[in-house]
Parts: sequence; structure tokens; C-alpha cells
Amino acid sequence: MPSALRAEWERDAHSITWRSGTNIVWRFCYDTNRAKPFFHPLAGADGVALTEAQPADHPWHHGLWFSWKYVNRANYWEEDRNTGRAQGRTVWSTPEIESQPDGRAIIRMDLSYIHPSGRVDLTERRELTISSPDRSGGFTIDWTARFTAGKEGAVLDRTPMPGEPNGQVNGGYAGLGLRLSSLPFQISIVCSTGAVTRFESDRARPFAPALACNLSDGSRALGGIAIFSDPSNAGLDAPWYVANSPKMRFLCAAILAPRIRELPPGGTMDLRYRIGVRPEAWTVDALRAAQDEWLH
Repeated sequence: MPSALRAEWERDAHSITWRSGTNIVWRFCYDTNRAKPFFHPLAGADGVALTEAQPADHPWHHGLWFSWKYVNRANYWEEDRNTGRAQGRTVWSTPEIESQPDGRAIIRMDLSYIHPSGRVDLTERRELTISSPDRSGGFTIDWTARFTAGKEGAVLDRTPMPGEPNGQVNGGYAGLGLRLSSLPFQISIVCSTGAVTRFESDRARPFAPALACNLSDGSRALGGIAIFSDPSNAGLDAPWYVANSPKMRFLCAAILAPRIRELPPGGTMDLRYRIGVRPEAWTVDALRAAQDEWLH
């Protein structure tokens, strides 16, 4: 559907923002004083922010962002509350950004994952392609990344899963993460195989090609965010990790949940996702249709 909006771009040394009037449609922050680059906010209906960044309970949650948990035993996920830095450092170059008047943008950047010893254990070439909003205000982010292991190789690990030795109820998360607004909105979670309703200790681990979270104020939809996983990432039944409690609403494309991954020296791994943001709620049928449109 052709766009009914026109971009009002704001650029500075640390971020790019797409505005529509007084509303922010999306903002991408690449401030090197932060621990990770990230999107926040991602907006739904009437500019309502659907995401949250650096909440007090988990200040290492950054809206929509990517982080490994462990690379060669160094923790890249949790950040020191005082310094804002993780044990393993994620560093990046100034992005190359192309933007268009209709809201389209392409962001390309190079990242390095640096072990506490100073050794570069992993590099990444990331490309983010943001569509122009459609007439409803919905838009997509195509997120692709190629990871290349350093001279020592790279072991990509996570907190052990329930049922594994030393397994934890919160085990398995790592990769593309989404922290949702903590405002008192109602939330529903749906994947392309059906509604997600079974939670244990406020956690769910569905397997599906796509997963979405919908927010409402009780009387109307405020918007939904869906993540679609390319089958090349983890097969047709991609693993997801969802935390849904009054204090934390978080989901992760938990690429390492099924197994730890190892890259030999110079070895590569590609990941490809699409994020769909729209003012109305995602349904099972809408997820299936959007997944099919993306892949075909």
C-alpha cells in the first residue's frame, strides 16, 4: 500500500528519528556512549510508544536491540548499573545511512564483540532496511546480520535451559530482543500457530515462524509488534522466549535456546529477521500472510 505520510527526518551525531507531525514513528540510536545500538521508540497508534528502553529493573534492555549472552564465556548481555558497560564490549562504527522523503531508510554498520582480554572474538556486518509507513502507519524493519568469528573461534552460549544441568527458569535468551512498554496497557501474545496462553513462572517458549505482542488500553488497540524469523535462522519452528509479568514484558528470538552454537576461526553465521509494527493488533492470519509475503 502506498504511503500516506511524509518523513520529517531528525538527524544528529547519535541518532536518526522519523517524525510525523509531533509523533515519533521510530528512532534508531547509535550513540557510542551507550552499550548497544537500538530502536526506541517504535510507535503504534497516535504515536504511542510500544517499547521501553533501560527500565530500572533491567537497564540493559534497550527497546529493540541485539545482544549475545555469552561469547567465549564473556557476558555481553547484562551491563554494570554504575558504568553501563558489559563484561564483553560491543563497539561499532558510525553507520552509513540512506533516507528517503517517504520514510524509507537503510542503515549499514560494522560491529565488533571484544573479549575482556581485548581480543576481538566476533565481528558483525548489520543492515537495517526500514520501509515507508503504509496508510495505517504500519512499517517494517528488515534486520540482517553476518557474524564472523575471530582467530580463536566463537562459542555462543546462554543461561542453561530448564531441564539442562543448572537450568534456570529464565534460561535460553540471547539475540534479537524486544522490551515492551511497562505502562498499564493490556497485552496479548500471538504466534503464527495460535495464541500464546500457557505460561510457567510468567514464561512461555513457543515454536513458530513468527511471534507478535499486541497492546491496548482496554477500549482500543494501541499497536502491535511482530518478529518474523527466516527459516534459514532456525528452521520453520523458530524458538522464542517470552516473559510476561506485571513488571516485565519481554520477548526474544531465542536463536540459542535449542543449542549452543560454535563458529570455527573465520567461520560465519547469517541471521535474518523482519519486524512489523502496526497500529492494529496482529492476528494469526495476519502473521501468516505477512510471513508469506516477506518470504515470497
